[in-house]
Formats: sequence, structure tokens, C-alpha cells
Amino acid sequence: MSLVRHCGRIISAMKSFRRNLLLVLLTGTLSFAQNAIPSYVQVRNVSHGTVQSVSYKSKALGTDRKMVVYTPPGYEQSKERYPVLYLLHGAGSDETSWTQRGSAHVILDNLIADGKLKPLVVVMPFGLAAPRAAGARGDAAENKMQREGFTKDFFGDVLPLVDAKFRVFTDRDHRAIAGLSLGGAQALAIGLTHIDLFSRIAAFSPAMGASNNPATGGVDFETVLSDTSKINNQINFLWVSCGTEDTLFDSIRDFSLQLALHKIEHIYRITGGAHAYPVWQRNLNEVAPLLFPD
Repeated sequence: MSLVRHCGRIISAMKSFRRNLLLVLLTGTLSFAQNAIPSYVQVRNVSHGTVQSVSYKSKALGTDRKMVVYTPPGYEQSKERYPVLYLLHGAGSDETSWTQRGSAHVILDNLIADGKLKPLVVVMPFGLAAPRAAGARGDAAENKMQREGFTKDFFGDVLPLVDAKFRVFTDRDHRAIAGLSLGGAQALAIGLTHIDLFSRIAAFSPAMGASNNPATGGVDFETVLSDTSKINNQINFLWVSCGTEDTLFDSIRDFSLQLALHKIEHIYRITGGAHAYPVWQRNLNEVAPLLFPD
């Protein structure tokens, strides 16, 4: 073998090694970026709001229940009233999941500290009529009981209690509802059928099967969406989002198409990710500042 050919092979091997090394470095960097904790869920040295558990006797259900309430920094020293967001959890969770698993209070603290979010009160109620065993889903009749029972408690007890106990505005212009998965479906069903009470609605990866079937406690959206002008005139903000790897992606995309066919003004946000808290944390971080911009 000639010296020239031998040197050529060495140079070619070195180029291949550099390409492979670059690919490894890029892959490692991408993996690190994907696994890095986003800044909006990192606890920072900023003023913090208060997270409290509120117990109450539900007149609608005749049971003892709890909700978690976030009040913003300075709430205790202020005499002002605040907008209110009702933030609903998913199936298999409870009123603590948005703070314990979703770090909602951390996201809100950081947004307020950065001047991106005007202070607001966030109410996280228990989204079922009764606790379920871990992993239980229930049949149609049980789901209907759970969802309709929650709705009765929500309107009969949660809203009146919050209006009376906390310094929140009680008009629809300062009241929003949002949620993830089952809670996202409930937010759509409750918000769009009670536009006299809510002006802003957001659904993160909504489990549409829980909201569009009256037999399981949902609503008939074809009927609900039929009055296009009324919805567009009274709903200031309507958001639907989903991650591309979410198994619910097709049904959520179809609901956005249903809204579009009825000419309902809305934001349909597609992100990466599956049916998981990193997606919903990103959603909350993006949506919260848009709810009450003025």
C-alpha cells in the first residue's frame, strides 16, 4: 500500500470520527436540554404566595370536602379584590395535585415576580363527587354520578364560598376556568354552558370523552356551540392545547375543528410532549398571563 493511500485512509477515518463525535455531542446536548428543569418551575428567591387547604361542608352533596387556594404575594396586606381562576385536576388526582405535582404556585410566583402576570387568586377544588380507589375509572353510570355531583358542588358550594371568603371579583369578566385532562374537559363543559359566569376558558389536553357525552355527565357540544355570536361576544379567551405524543391528540384536534366549523374564535395550541405534567406546566405558564391582561 502506498504512503499516499495510507495517509488518505487515516484522514478519512479522522473525519468520520469527528462527525460521529459531533453527533454524540449534539445528541447529548439535546437530551440535556429536554431533561433540564424549565426556569418557570424552579423555586426562586422571589416573593411567594400562600397555598392553603380550605375545608367545607358541601350542602349539595352532604359531605366534607376540601379545596386548595392560592393567594398571591401581598394578598394579606392588601384590601384590593383580585380576578379568580378555577383550576381543575385530572382523573385519579385530587385538589392537591396542581401544587404538589404541577408546582402551579411556583409558576404563578415566578410569573408575578417577572411582571408577566397580574396577581390573582387560584382555586383548585376536588373535581369528583366522591373519592375513588387508586386506578379506578368507573362505568358510564358512575362517571355520570361523579361529574354531575361535582358540578352541583361547584356551583352550589365552591363558588359561593370563594366569593364570600376571599377578596375576589364576583363578576364574569374577572372569573376564569381551566383544567388538565378530565379537568380540561370539565372546564370546557362548565365554561361554555355558563358564559354568564365565566369569560375565560382553557383546556389542557382535555379528555373529550368526559365532556362530549351526556350519558357520562358531559354535554352536547353541537347544541352548545350552535349560538356562535353569543359565545364569540361573551367569551374573551378560549384555549385548547395538546402535546403531539398524547394519545388524546386526535380527539382534541377534532374538537378544535368542531369549534372552527361553528366559527368559534379560539386558540388551538400544539406542543411537543405526552399526557404529562411537563406539558401542563408549560400550558399554565403560557396561559396564565393571557387570562386577565388588563
